[in-house]
Amino acid sequence: LLNFDLEENRNSNMTSLSRELVILILQFLDEEKFKETVHRLEQESGFYFNMKHFEDQVQNGQWEEVERYLSGFTKVEDNRYSMKIYFEIRKQKYLEALD
Repeated sequence: LLNFDLEENRNSNMTSLSRELVILILQFLDEEKFKETVHRLEQESGFYFNMKHFEDQVQNGQWEEVERYLSGFTKVEDNRYSMKIYFEIRKQKYLEALD
């Protein structure tokens, strides 16, 4: 079963019924192994940040996917922590490009 962290400020315009439906859809997709669809809906709805998926992408050096996934939850300009993580991602991407 998925663990959902609701970002109320991002989803404040959704009714509670809409939020419940999105969660049910996410659970169904997860159970049916539609992993990429789950990640995309999580990203667009802001309901769940899958740290394991994020870590896997980082470890595999898939920097475009790392930034795309992260951008569904936070933008560079949102706060200093967001700025720091985007900086570290881009620094690593640059360092790997030098190799």
